[in-house]
Amino acid sequence: MNRLLIAMLFVLTVSSKSFAQQMTPKQKGFEISYSIYPSSPKKQNYVLTAGLISYGKNGNYLFGLAEYSRNYHEYANYEIPIEMFLFNGGYSFYIWGDIMRNVNLNLGIGGLAGYEQVNKGNELLYDGSMLTVTNNFIYGVNGKLSIESYLTPHLVFLVNGQLRYLKNSQMAQLHALFGVGIRCNF
Repeated sequence: MNRLLIAMLFVLTVSSKSFAQQMTPKQKGFEISYSIYPSSPKKQNYVLTAGLISYGKNGNYLFGLAEYSRNYHEYANYEIPIEMFLFNGGYSFYIWGDIMRNVNLNLGIGGLAGYEQVNKGNELLYDGSMLTVTNNFIYGVNGKLSIESYLTPHLVFLVNGQLRYLKNSQMAQLHALFGVGIRCNF
C-alpha cells in the first residue's frame, strides 16, 4: 500500500507544472523605469531611473536607484530647464499578491539625495533677468506604491506612483510621479 501511495505521488509530482521561485530572499534584480510628472502638460518632463534591488523575507526588498530628471518651467514665453541627479534608497514592503505571487502590490519608503541644476548653471536669462540660485544640493523623502507583475520567472513589469518631498529644490517641494518600468531578477 505504501509503495502504491509513493508511486502515485511521484506520478502526480512529475506530471504537474513546476513554477520558478519568485521573490526569494537574497535574490537580486536590476530595474529601469521611465516616469512623468502627472501635472505637467509637456512630454519633455521626465525621470529616468536605473538601479539594483535585493529581496528580503516575505517579498520585501531593499532598493538603491540612480535617477536623472528633466523638467521645464515657463517664464515669460521661455522654458527654464531644471535637471536633477538623485540617489533614491529605501525599503519596499509587500502588501498584497495573488497565490502564485505573479501580481504584487508593494509600498516603498525611501530617502533622496542629489544635485539640482537650473538653466544649465547660467544665472542670466535671455531677457536680462538673473536667477538667484542655479545649483543646489537637494534631499528629501519619498513614498511609492507599485504594482509588479511577473511576465516570466525573471522579468517583472512595474507600474508605480510616487509622492516626493524635496528640500532646497527650485521645483515644488511636494510633487508626484507616475511611471512604468521593467526589472530583471537574477
